[in-house]
Amino acid sequence: MNIGFGQVMPAFKIILDAMFHRGELATLELVEARDHAFATVIAGIGAAALVLLGGFTATFTLAALVWDRSDRGLILGVASVVYFLGAGLLVWLAARRIRGWKPMAETCRQLRQDQLCLESLLSNASSRN
Repeated sequence: MNIGFGQVMPAFKIILDAMFHRGELATLELVEARDHAFATVIAGIGAAALVLLGGFTATFTLAALVWDRSDRGLILGVASVVYFLGAGLLVWLAARRIRGWKPMAETCRQLRQDQLCLESLLSNASSRN
């Protein structure tokens, strides 16, 4: 590839400007990712605490309601299975949410476009020489 000095300096300036702007974009996306993660963790902790309290209360209420029945073991066992199924569903939803999250997607897209643009510029410059 044979590029003249007159083409190197403008190309270098374009690259520096692009990297600066991509750095700004990456910073914005990292802040968004941090805020997203923080809000998700806080919501998860709050939900977990409330679910635990509600679960204890519901279980004790159910136990008090069926304590005199002969099939209380079966009823409380079914309640436990329902709890575990609900917990499994929540774990599945959380895993799906984590897998679906694309951190810095816009920065990566912009960098791919920059790469294509630079390749195009360099191939045009080399074909002229």
